[in-house]
Parts: sequence; structure tokens; C-alpha cells
Amino acid sequence: MQGVPRYGLRTRADFDLLQDKAIKGEIRPQGIAILKQHWEGLLSSRWYYAYDRDLAEGEQPDGDMPEYCLQETQAQDDTPARRVQTKRTEDLATLNRLGFTVQDVEQAIADLEAL
Repeated sequence: MQGVPRYGLRTRADFDLLQDKAIKGEIRPQGIAILKQHWEGLLSSRWYYAYDRDLAEGEQPDGDMPEYCLQETQAQDDTPARRVQTKRTEDLATLNRLGFTVQDVEQAIADLEAL
């Protein structure tokens, strides 16, 4: 693998190889910035919004963003308007598939920031 690809880190070996090269100084600063973006992407991709419940007209969500999100649809033809509350939910499937924990990823980011 030459440098840090913008896309395509798919395995733990990809991340480990590039992290090791960065720590050894074998990757340019621009590549380190891209690698850091890959690590940050792993962290941010663990969150999604799942349906929680329907809200009545004028009813406020149970909490503020980013924990709760209000989605409203306009009435169209046969479908009535709808107010739905979604809740921020953590899904560690991608991290687990790669064999990382949240702490592993946070440490990798901290190590890159220390370079």
C-alpha cells in the first residue's frame, strides 16, 4: 500500500499497518491527516437514529439534539402529516467486526495528534 488511501480501509490490518507507519514517521503530514479522518469516521459511524415514538402536534421531543431528533412529514394525498421522534443509538458492529473498541480508536487518534 502506497501512502494513505482516501477510501478503502476495510480491515484491521489496513488500519494497523498505516498507524504503525505513521508512528514510525513513514507517512507525510497530509497522509496522517487522512488516516486521522479514517479513525474519526469509525467513531462517528457508530451512531444512527432509530425510531422511538410518534409525537402529538405541538409535543416536544424528550430531549435535545443530538440525543433526540424530531422528524416531520407533510400530509400528501392519502398519507397524513406525521411527527416522529428518533433517538440516537450506538451500533458497534463495524468496530467489533474490525476488532476495535471505542477506546482503541480514541487512543489511535490521540497518538496521531501527538505526532
